[in-house]
Amino acid sequence: MANINNIYSRVHSHIAEIHAFDAASRLGSLTKAAQHLRLTQPALSQKIKRLETFVGEPLFLRQNRGVKLTEAGMALHNATQQSIGHIQSIFEQIEVRKSVKRVRISTDFAFAGHWLIPRLANLRDNFRDLDIQVVTSQTPGAPLDIQSDLIISLQKPDESDKKNHILFAEEVMAICSPQFLKKYGPITSPKALFNVPLLNLSASPEAPWHNWDSWFSHLGLKEQKSMASISFSNYTLILQAAVNHQGVALGWHGLINEYIDQGLLVPACEETVASSRAYTMRLQKGAGPHVQNIFNWIVKQC
Repeated sequence: MANINNIYSRVHSHIAEIHAFDAASRLGSLTKAAQHLRLTQPALSQKIKRLETFVGEPLFLRQNRGVKLTEAGMALHNATQQSIGHIQSIFEQIEVRKSVKRVRISTDFAFAGHWLIPRLANLRDNFRDLDIQVVTSQTPGAPLDIQSDLIISLQKPDESDKKNHILFAEEVMAICSPQFLKKYGPITSPKALFNVPLLNLSASPEAPWHNWDSWFSHLGLKEQKSMASISFSNYTLILQAAVNHQGVALGWHGLINEYIDQGLLVPACEETVASSRAYTMRLQKGAGPHVQNIFNWIVKQC
């Protein structure tokens, strides 16, 4: 291990000489390489000599019309061409990313899947010069979201201002497919839901949204075992199961509008439960004007 570290240290001390060798080997001329690196030819020649001393044998055969690589020189040229070329391509990619204006939106799976995605084509048409990234998690706003420009989450909101905006309040109803309601209905009260299959969204007790227990509790109904239930860890799967007549799901105003408008889902009963929470959008400090434009666009959509 000591020998490996020693070799690494010695190679690292000759980075400038390796860079000079790479230019000379690519251009086939010490004169052209010196001009490319903005060095005098004697200065470039000294770098090459120091590298040859380190290697222990010549790297070039000097000729009237330039230089020719020796066997050792060719081996080093192949290595530097690959490694330096790779480093150059990495820097080019970084420069490209820096030149493209990016907006990174962090939100939960439900909002991304059922509010944002249906509007992405419209968003793209309005902001063609932007690179729009959508990052999803169950807890948007966590420390890892520090790199996001906009954070949309369900929470108890602060007052709306230029940096925070309440998109829509949490309002939840029981929903099912028309075919399911025809089979099990009419469902005349929330209490009757205890007699039909319910679709549950699995989450921790601290999850910042209504579940069946809290929904029933807000309506003054005590917890009671339903006839049958199926649990999913993803809200998209919940809605797919409801559309496919598998049971009654909780539907959030603002997320299920498209399903209701298309007649895929209908209210199972009339009651709607609200809370003090709301989907809120936060603009991160230091965001550029292009991020503010996306912020304003989303506000108008809501």
